[in-house]
Amino acid sequence: MTILAKFKETVDKYASHTALAYLSDDEYKKISYKKLDIYRWRLAHFLQGQGLKKGDKIALMLNNSPEWVISDLASASLGIIVVPIHTTFNSQYIVRVIDHSEAKYLVIQREFFDKHKSSLVSLSLKKIIIVGPSQDILSDKIVAWPNLNLVGQEEDITVDLNADDVHTIIYTSGTTGDSKGVMLSHANLVANVDSAKHNVPIGYKDRFFSFLPLSHAFERTAGYYAPIFSGSSIYFAKDAKSIIDNIKKARPTIINSVPRIFDKIYGKVFDKVEAGSKLKKKLFFKGLKLAVLKRKKQLNFFSRCELFFLDYLVLKKLRAILGGRLRLAISGGASLDQKIMKFFENLGITIIEGYGMTEASPIIAVNRPGNSRVGTVGQALDCNVIKILDSKEILLKGKNIMLGYYKNSELTKELIDKDGCLHTGDLGFMDKEGFLTIIGRAKDVIVLSTGKNIFPESLENSLNESRYISQSMVYGDNDKQLSAIIVPNFEQLKIWCDERNIAMDLKNEKILDFYDAKIKEKLNGFAKVEQINNFKLISEEFSQENGMLTPTLKLKRYKIRDIIIV
Repeated sequence: MTILAKFKETVDKYASHTALAYLSDDEYKKISYKKLDIYRWRLAHFLQGQGLKKGDKIALMLNNSPEWVISDLASASLGIIVVPIHTTFNSQYIVRVIDHSEAKYLVIQREFFDKHKSSLVSLSLKKIIIVGPSQDILSDKIVAWPNLNLVGQEEDITVDLNADDVHTIIYTSGTTGDSKGVMLSHANLVANVDSAKHNVPIGYKDRFFSFLPLSHAFERTAGYYAPIFSGSSIYFAKDAKSIIDNIKKARPTIINSVPRIFDKIYGKVFDKVEAGSKLKKKLFFKGLKLAVLKRKKQLNFFSRCELFFLDYLVLKKLRAILGGRLRLAISGGASLDQKIMKFFENLGITIIEGYGMTEASPIIAVNRPGNSRVGTVGQALDCNVIKILDSKEILLKGKNIMLGYYKNSELTKELIDKDGCLHTGDLGFMDKEGFLTIIGRAKDVIVLSTGKNIFPESLENSLNESRYISQSMVYGDNDKQLSAIIVPNFEQLKIWCDERNIAMDLKNEKILDFYDAKIKEKLNGFAKVEQINNFKLISEEFSQENGMLTPTLKLKRYKIRDIIIV
C-alpha cells in the first residue's frame, strides 16, 4: 500500500478530526484531516503546474510545520521523490545533497533561503519555492508557496503509483563524515508504521507533540506517519527554544524525544526542588516515595489516601510541565539513564526505548508499554527479523529494509548481503525472550595498545548521569589508557563554585580535582581497563552547529578528535 492510500483511509474515517496544529499569535491553529486532504491535492496541482512529474526529486528544507507534511503528501500523490534536508546543515552540505540527489526543485523557508542564498542560486534548480515573505525576491526561478486557502483545483489528482516506488531519499547523519542517500519505498515506510502500531497502541484520541526534525527518519515515521495513519493529531513546536512552553499549550499524550531532553527536564525539576523550602522538598520526596510504592503495588489504604493528596499538591504540578496529559514518551538515539526513566514512571509517564536506523525505515525494535525491560531496546518489530553474528554484529532482514543507497550500488552490496540481510554495524545481544541490548557501534570500539577492546558508549552514558557533566566523549585508540573530553553542566558547576567562592576557571586545580572524583565515582563499577586516566574540560558544548553532533545528537567522534584532541 502507498502512503497516499494509507492517508486517504484516515481521511475517510476522521475527516473532521484535527490532523495538524501550529502556533500562530501564541495560540494553536488547527487543520482537520479533510482540510489537509484538500491542501494536499491543491499543492499537488500547483507542483504539476511548476513542471514536476512522477520520478522527479524535490528537496525540502523546512522546520516541522504543516508545509512539511503537505509537501510530503502532495509529493506522495504525484510519485515525486522527497529529499529532506536538515535545517542545521551548512551551505556546502546542502549543495552536496542537492547535487548528489539530482533534485531540481526545492521548497525552503525564507530564513534558510536568506542564510544560504549565494549557494542556492548557483545550483541548477528549476524552481525554488519559498515558504514565507517572498515578494522582494520572486523571479522566474523563485516562486512563492501558494495560498492553499484560495479556491483552486477541487478535484483530486490521479497518478499511477506503486508501493515499491521510491518515496524518499534520506541522507544519513554521517557520524563518520560519509553521508549516504538511503532510498525508502512507500512499502518500506508503511510496513514499518503498521508493525510499530501493532506493538505501541496509538489511537485517534492521541495528540503527538513534534519537535525532533522531520528531516530525520525517526520523527518522520514515529511522529508523522504513525499518527497520520491513526487519526491522531500532531501539534508542532514553534522552535527549539520554546519547547517546554509549547508542550504546556499543546498538552500532548505522546511525545518522541531523545535522552538529552529528558535529562534537562529532570535536572530542572530537581534544581527547583533544591531551591525550594524545606517543607516543599519534604512533600516532593514523600510523594515520590509513595509513587514508587504504588508502582510496586505496595500501598495500603492510608498510603493511597496520602498519595492522592500529595499527587494533587506536588506531582500533578510536575506533570503539568509536560502538559498534564502525557501518557507515553518514546526515547531513541541513545541509552536513557534508568533513574530518569523511573522518575517519569513515578509521575505516571511511561518512557519506552527503541532502536533503529535510517536504512530500516527506521524502527527495528522497541519496548512495549507493559512489556519492557530496562537496559534493552525491546523486541524486534514483526516487519523485520534480527540475527546476531558470532562477532556480535546485528543483522536485519524484512519488509522495512531500504532499497539501497542512491547511486552507490557497491556500498549497497557491502551492507546488504546475498541473503538480503542488512549488516547494521551495531553490536549487541538478545536474551531468551528476544529483548535486544545494544553494546555500541563496531566502528566506535576503542582498541587500546594492549589489545583490549573498549565500548565507549556505556562509559559515556554513565558519566553523563552526573548532574555536573553535560556531555562526554571517551577515546584512546592505540593508547595504553582511556581519556575523556568532558563538557561540564555549567549551571551546576556555577552553583558549586559560588558555594566555595571559587572562580569558574576550567583549569582551576580544585575544579579539576572535583571532576576527577566525579569521574571515578561514576565509573566505580567498571573494570580497571575501562577507567579514565586523563580528561579535558571544555567550555563549548558538542552541537550540530559546530559539527560535533549529528541532527539526531550522536557524537561525530572523528570531528571532535580533529577539533579538540591535539
